[in-house]
This record gives sequence, structure tokens and C-alpha cells, in this order.
Amino acid sequence: MSTRSSSIRYPIALRQLALFTVALLLWHAPAAAVESLILGVHPYLQQAEIKKRFTPLADYLSSELGIPVEVRVGQSYEVHVKAIEQGEVDIAYLGPSLYVQLAQTFGRKPLLARLEANGEPTFQGHIVVGPTCKASSLDDLRGKVFAFGDPQSTMSTLVPRALLKQHDITLADLESYRHYKGHANVALAVLAGDADAGAVKEEVYHQFADRGLRSLQSTPPISEHVFVARAGMTSSFTERLQELLLSIRSPEQVSALLKPIKKSATGLVNARSSDYDNLRALIDILQE
Repeated sequence: MSTRSSSIRYPIALRQLALFTVALLLWHAPAAAVESLILGVHPYLQQAEIKKRFTPLADYLSSELGIPVEVRVGQSYEVHVKAIEQGEVDIAYLGPSLYVQLAQTFGRKPLLARLEANGEPTFQGHIVVGPTCKASSLDDLRGKVFAFGDPQSTMSTLVPRALLKQHDITLADLESYRHYKGHANVALAVLAGDADAGAVKEEVYHQFADRGLRSLQSTPPISEHVFVARAGMTSSFTERLQELLLSIRSPEQVSALLKPIKKSATGLVNARSSDYDNLRALIDILQE
């Protein structure tokens, strides 16, 4: 009797062991292989120009990962942010204010790397006036015409608006204001007399300074543009992307992959959420 009972129990135990083994293998099985990636960029320039600038980086990632990487430009800043939140973009390039607002609204995304330019992971802008403007400080801009960039632009809209508000100047205190597409167009509007003042990033200020553009005040240093990963990406794949971006160090790599994006680029460095705390404080001023 005991012999027969053992012979019955053994196949049952064997089947249970087999099922447990299969379950264990499935539990630890690697995630499905990633077949392609979308590198999303906000439309801070014309779409064709952005694709041209980011294609070398996309080709580098594609070569290292062995999968296609496509550059996709959002139709607007809002569309770009929505695509990130909906998981339609695997790697996103964001301006500082877009990153801060994305994190505030939808939660933080995995940070991959931030841009370094001229050896610094921060950048500045200037509130500028034309050669005939008599203003000597931000206080003198009350009742003037102001030229901003894209409504979501860090250096041409959000930071200068916060600085003006620190001087008790709101949009209602200006005679009028207008948003222009691109920092260069803001500078040209000021030089042409279409606006009394405007706000541009530092490289654009220097580009037009010899034509009479004058700085009233520089902005605080703001942490540079950043690459983030799709929230649902596996940690191992996110780490691999971060490793590839941070390994762009040699002058040859920087020249080929990063300088097309920004001429002053010198590398990519680690990014932390706290790097953007001073920008968060300025944006909070606008929400008061």
C-alpha cells in the first residue's frame, strides 16, 4: 500500500516542481526587446533644422543599441510634453522650464543627462534693449513694449517674467507685449524698434551686441537642457541609455554628436532634480 501511494505521489510532486520551475523562469525572464526608439525634441527651431542637429546623436545611439532611433519634433511645446506623458517618446530633450513643469504636473521622469556648454552645466540669458532705449534698469520697463519668445521658453519668457515681477512689473504693467518664435527674432524686434526690450539667451545677446543690443540685466545661472527617459522603460535599459550619453567625452565625439545641437556644447553630465530648484523658485513667483 505504501509503495503504491509513493508511486502516485511522485508524479504529482514532479509536475508541481515543473510548474514551479516554469513560473520561476517566467518571473525572471527579461523584458521584451526594444525594437526602436523615438528621440523627441521641443520645437525651438524649424523642424528640419532640429532633425539635422539631432540626427548624429540619434545615429550614434542607434549604432550602439543596434536598433533604429528616430528624431521626432513636437508641433508645439505643449504637444511635445503631452507626447512624453503619454509614453510616445522614449528619450526626450527638454528645456529647463519644460522639465520643471512636466515634473510638477505629471511627476518626475528618469533623468539621463544634462547638457554642458563651455564647461558649465548652466546657462544664462539677458534682458536687452536697443541702442536708442534710455532704460537703465528693469524698473524703467514699466509701460514699455516687451518682446518675449515662446510662452514656454525658459530664457526668453518665464525667467524674464519672474525677474520683472520681482520689480513689481507684471504683464498688465507693460504697454504691450508679443511672443516671437526664436530668440534671434526677439533680438531683431528690439533692434528694429518693434519692442523697447526683450529677453534672449546669452549666445544670441553676444551675436547681436555689435549691432547695438544692450543688456539691462543678466539672469541667474539656470541648469541646462536635459534628456529624460520614458517612465515605463526598464531600469536596465534606462541605465544603458544614460551610460551611452555620459560616455560622449572625447573632443571628436563632442564635435560630431553634441556641437550640432549647441555650438558651445562640451559634454553631457549627470542630472539631478535638485539642479533645477532655483528655476522652480522663479516659476513659483509667476504662480503667486
